[in-house]
Formats: sequence, structure tokens, C-alpha cells
Amino acid sequence: MPIFQDPVEIEGHLIDSGILKYAFDKIVEHQGQFEVLDFRIGRNNQETSKVRLMVRAGSPEQLERILAALEDFGAVVDWDDCQFLAAQQDNILPDDFYSTTNFDTFVKLNGEWFPVTNQKMDSVIVWEDGCATTKKISEVKAGDQVAVGRKGIRVKPQERSREYSVFDFMSNDLTAENNKSLLIAEIAKAIAQAKETGGKVALVPGPAIIHSGADRYLKEILQMGFIDVVLTGNAFAVHDIEKAMLNTSLGVNQSTGKPEEGGHRNHLWAINEINKAGGIPKAIEAGVLKSGLMYECVRQGVRYVLAGSIRDDGPLVDVVTDCVQAQKKYIAALEDVSVVLMLASTLHSIAVGNLLRGSVKTVCVDIHEATPMKLSNRGSKQAIGLVTDVSFFLSILAAELRRHQQETVGHISHLTDHASRDA
Repeated sequence: MPIFQDPVEIEGHLIDSGILKYAFDKIVEHQGQFEVLDFRIGRNNQETSKVRLMVRAGSPEQLERILAALEDFGAVVDWDDCQFLAAQQDNILPDDFYSTTNFDTFVKLNGEWFPVTNQKMDSVIVWEDGCATTKKISEVKAGDQVAVGRKGIRVKPQERSREYSVFDFMSNDLTAENNKSLLIAEIAKAIAQAKETGGKVALVPGPAIIHSGADRYLKEILQMGFIDVVLTGNAFAVHDIEKAMLNTSLGVNQSTGKPEEGGHRNHLWAINEINKAGGIPKAIEAGVLKSGLMYECVRQGVRYVLAGSIRDDGPLVDVVTDCVQAQKKYIAALEDVSVVLMLASTLHSIAVGNLLRGSVKTVCVDIHEATPMKLSNRGSKQAIGLVTDVSFFLSILAAELRRHQQETVGHISHLTDHASRDA
């Protein structure tokens, strides 16, 4: 029986991040064989390890499947330059195009490795203006140089931090029975650290935040300045505005919890009032909208994108109804975002997850485990899945962020007093 083989090389924190084990398992899963040709182990927790393997299979097709699977673990098949072919038409790719993951990726050209910018999954790599970047199919134009095959492409898989991080040790684990308060405290710490270091925090909220009364906690978080970007849909904004203007959500009185007679028309009335004013910002300027989460977004300068869907009533004139344009606006808004909170939203959470690089700290909170599971199954392996009520989550998160803010203010006050005494 003929043997088909190729050498591969993997470098990184292979042992403590479990990368080597997963790579071996993947080869065996595809009924292949491996031989370790060389293995250099890092001498400490900062130094990387490197392994060189000979991967063997019974057919070229089987070998191809194994090598494709190993790419996600950072395997480099050979050291040739990356190959590029020109797209012949707008939105049409060369047949052997390379499909990206959400992991940091590098391409080799003229013997030099270049990082791929704007990294996200389910895209292609395009070489333009002396650098490599990703594009969605809808963005590809005739003449674009699109990466094909696998030669000269290296992926750097997500590794555990060299320091303890809840996002490393809880990632991809549905924490229905863990101490949620401790975990939320760690999430708050990550948000505060992101803001202190110039990073941005994005929020992907669902309308259940409004229905459940959790909006009062989210309002406080917005007012404290911990949210930079809100990515959601028509429903979240509509029910927030309905509550702000009529004190109902889906026609249910938010003070009594009882449905109001004829309340089913309230969200349509809210849409109509905002659209008459010309949109949310103009409604605020005119005094039509005086409170609510969308009100706080505008007042706090939080960037928001409302993406439309076929389910929408209205929609609000602020909603981007062209899904391709909405995706582009999501991508632009996610630039420099380092933490994403996905709260009680399935479809928008998965949509945003597809646009994130693997290094973005991602938290998915839902009362049902199906949402974080779907997010993980669709490639967002870095996401923490927290199964709990969104109101509970936001109440603890708001309290922890308030504490962080008070500690920061106290520290600054102490430094100011100390400087004054020295002067």
C-alpha cells in the first residue's frame, strides 16, 4: 500500500495550551500516522516549543484532509511562498481559495512572513498595497489578488495567557453550576483593564434585557462609560424606546407586570414616533425621547449599529436594512475592540462572533445553554458560555464595575493629594 507523506512544523506553547495533544488526536481521528522528527521543548513558561512531524496517510485525499485539519493548530506544511490568483469577477473567488479562521494568520511572500490584518473567520486573504488583509466574498473585486492553496500560510492558534486568566481556564465551558459571582467579578476586571489600556468594549444585547428589567443595570454601566460599541437589531431598540415612552415592553406594563389593553400596538406607536422625528438622535434633540438605553448611547457617545432582519416591524429609520451593509458597519465598529459581551441574543451574537479574531475576550450570557453552544460550534471557541439570567449577570457586573470605578477615583484622589503636599 503506497504511503503519502508531508513534513509539518508547529511552534508555540504546545504543551500547556494542549495544542500538541489536539494535533496528535486530529491525525489519529483522520486515520493517519505521525512520526516526531524533532521536538524542542521551551525551558520555561515564556519560551515556545517547536515540533517537526512527518504526517503519513494512505491517499493524497486523506493526507490533504489531515493537513487541512492541522492548520488550525498552527502547522506549516512547507516553507514556499503563499500563492495568489486574481479574482476574475466581483464577488467570485478563485476555485482553490483559502478560507480564514479567527486565529492570527501570516502569509509568506518573497521569503518574508507578513501578518494578515483585519483577521476574521469565513473570509479570504487578499494582498493589496503591500500587505495582506481579509475580505468577505461581498467585498472582493475583479483583479483582487486572493490567496489560494495552503502553501506559505501560517495560523497562530489561541494560547493560554502566561498569567492566570478566567478567559483561558473557563473558555468554551458552560458554567451553569459554577460560582457565577466570582466569574462575573473576573469579567468586570477584564473590562476595566481593557478600558485602562485603551481597548474598547462592545455589547451585543437582546430585547430580553428590556423585558426582564435588566435595563436599569445596563443603564448604569453605560453611564459609567464602560461600553464603547453596541451592536444589535431593531427589536432591542424598539422595546427600549417603547418602555422609555410608554412604560411597556411588548405591551406588558413594566410597573405591574400585566398586559395593557391594546398594548400590542405600543411598539408600532414607538416606531412611528421615532420615525416621525427622523430617527433616534433627532427624537432626542426634539425632546420626544427622554430616557432609555438608546437615549444613553446617544448621550454618552456610544457607537451603535442596528442591523435589520426579515422579522422586523417598522423598522426604525436608524436600522441598516441591507444585510451586507450592516455587516460592513459591524466590522468597522469592532475595530480595536478587545472585550465583547453577548447578552441574551442568539442571532446577533453568532453574527458578531463570526467577525471577531480569536484573541478578543468574548462572554456569551443566556438563560439557555443552546446559545453559547451554537456560538462555540460556529467557530468562536474563545467565548465563555455563562448560563444564567441576564438580569442577575448585569446586576453583579454593574456592582463590580462600580467598585472598580470607585477604587480608580480613590487612587487618583490619593495621588493628587500626595502631589499637592509635595508642592
